[in-house]
Amino acid sequence: MAASTIHRLIHRPLTLLAVASLASIASITSIASSQTTTPPPPIVEPEGTTSPARIARVATIGASASAGYGVYFTRQDEPGSSPSGTSLAKLLRIASGEEVVVIDLGTAAFFSNPSGIGTRLVNRAIKAKPDLTLAIDYLFWFTFGSIGVDSTRMRTVEDRLALLEVGLAQLDRIDGPLLVGDVPDMSSAVGRMLRQSQVPSQEAQRLANERIREWVAARPNARFFPLRGLIERLRKGEAFDIGGQTWSASDAKKLILSDRLHPSLDGLIALVAAIDEILAADALLAEIKPDLEVDRRRLRERVTGTKPSESKPADESPESE
Repeated sequence: MAASTIHRLIHRPLTLLAVASLASIASITSIASSQTTTPPPPIVEPEGTTSPARIARVATIGASASAGYGVYFTRQDEPGSSPSGTSLAKLLRIASGEEVVVIDLGTAAFFSNPSGIGTRLVNRAIKAKPDLTLAIDYLFWFTFGSIGVDSTRMRTVEDRLALLEVGLAQLDRIDGPLLVGDVPDMSSAVGRMLRQSQVPSQEAQRLANERIREWVAARPNARFFPLRGLIERLRKGEAFDIGGQTWSASDAKKLILSDRLHPSLDGLIALVAAIDEILAADALLAEIKPDLEVDRRRLRERVTGTKPSESKPADESPESE
């Protein structure tokens, strides 16, 4: 579980009642005898009354989705200001009311060297000692892309699965709670942000996701995040629910940028809501999860400083990864 915990004393009602009774008896005896009495004995707390601390430090490790690539918005409360951006980590911090310390390790450069960059991100995450690590899109470029093990070119299903093992081996170094996303089908981004040669076959994607699920199931500290399923729901253009909130078909169309690869600001907000939902449903993590604002309208207003109807996306045409 979390690397650091804060132990709190929990006073039992019956213990307090007993102490109060002793104090009353001592007072009466003192008045009757006009002599100083021995103070009541100190309270001895029974063992096993400690409570784990809430998650206070969160690291996000991953690729351009975690980095908030292409997410920009303007603020009407700051006339003439440049477009602002955000990331998954920053959004989590804002959702927590600035209570959670975030270690923002998402990078849009992940695709250029998955093994090297993936290793460095895990190194930095471990050094930061987070209470929770989010690897929502960390494994994406360990399956997609064209750069394989030892910087060789990936050509076969076996090449992609071999690179995936490199990514999983890095995640295996993380001891604390870890949320791991599977690989979404982003083939619709071909011709925009992806080349056809970077996209694994459906068979390769299926085998990779089976391996990820198997890996997560074998590790007590790991939890599965169904990124592929979430993206599929968005792509269908149908209404769906996350954490008790309903996104209409019209809302769903706005959750992925026009490049068909990256989440929009509203898409990142949906990710935060999905993360909160998974943590809340977990028997071990529900008690210690941070309190997050996941109402999408209120959270959007916190991020942009304006009401949803007043916040406009910036005209931005991000360059290809």
